[in-house]
Amino acid sequence: MPFNISDIKECDSQLLKLLTQNLPDMLWIKDLEGKYIYANKAICDGLLMAKDIEEPIGKGDIFFALREREAHKDKPDWHTFGEVCSNSDHVVIANNMPMKFEEYGNVKGKLLYLEVNKAPFYDKDGNIIGTVGSGRDITELKMIQIKLEEQYQLLQTQASHVSMGEMIGNIAHQWRQPLSVISTAATGMQLQKEYGHLNDKEFDKSCEAINKNAQYLSKTIDDFRNFIKGDRLKTIFKLTHEIDSFYHLVEGTIKSNHINMILTIDENIEVDGYENELTQCMINIFNNAKDALIGNLEDNRLMFISSSVKNSETSQERGQNVVIKIKDNAGGIPKDILPKIFEPYFTTKHQSQGTGLGLHMTYNLIVNGMNGTIEAHNVSYNYDNQKYTGAEFIITLPLS
Repeated sequence: MPFNISDIKECDSQLLKLLTQNLPDMLWIKDLEGKYIYANKAICDGLLMAKDIEEPIGKGDIFFALREREAHKDKPDWHTFGEVCSNSDHVVIANNMPMKFEEYGNVKGKLLYLEVNKAPFYDKDGNIIGTVGSGRDITELKMIQIKLEEQYQLLQTQASHVSMGEMIGNIAHQWRQPLSVISTAATGMQLQKEYGHLNDKEFDKSCEAINKNAQYLSKTIDDFRNFIKGDRLKTIFKLTHEIDSFYHLVEGTIKSNHINMILTIDENIEVDGYENELTQCMINIFNNAKDALIGNLEDNRLMFISSSVKNSETSQERGQNVVIKIKDNAGGIPKDILPKIFEPYFTTKHQSQGTGLGLHMTYNLIVNGMNGTIEAHNVSYNYDNQKYTGAEFIITLPLS
């Protein structure tokens, strides 16, 4: 015998009920007072601890929260859900639009994270009569995310310590020569005075050398203090000033590792950004290039830094940009590694020497912090009638 229309409607209603009641996600409908009109099995068992799917009807989240807390007075962290659910209901009704929330609390003494989607519930005339919602348990995913964030923060701290250690090494290299000059000048004057050979000319010469090198040490301390202070102030600064600060911070390493640094910087370029962060990026790139140079070359170690101004190539970004190029002659980056160098935790160094965060942090500082771009590729070029191959980093930043 064929179905009539009422049979079909009854069949659809039963199928819908079976579907919603057996879904693993929590589903519900509430009225404007936050009382349940409908609740499926998942929310009854997983959040409300209701006896069956009929018990929530006419009751709110607070009723079930208080009942659980009353039943477990000796365990204050047994059930902490309740208030947050009702609050988000009010937000959805007030905004009259679908919204997404992340709600969390203890259920049966265990932490539960829910990804919650809520929307206004309308009658046939378009009036809001409540809310409809769904909740998905994302606790396991959230725990993994929290763990990864903790590990990331730990590695960032380790990377900062490594960077600080390298910086102290730079300072040590830079101080050796001026300290030696000061010591030699002072002891020289003592000997000359002891033997009666100290005249005004030698005295003035030695004092001048001591003063000059003391000023150099003082400048080194100022640069180091400004760098580790890490003030995040957006200012308009001359690129030449930033390059000078960067060079001064790594000068000791440049000399001790016999690196020939060739600078071609436009003195008129001004950048609107974070000078200290750009210095950090330059140091990160320098350290990677330095390691490659030391590992691949005994001598003739070259590093080039240049700057230029170019017009933006995209219609979305009008105006001019400053382009900073940093390249070396260490042979380049292997092709299988090149696409991964800005990824977090990626490093070709031994675990005790690198965290894999230096270039990743550089990428974030340039792209997210200064609205710029950074890319890397291998280049071949001629210098002093000699052909070289190396890695080239290109930083593009908006002009002031």
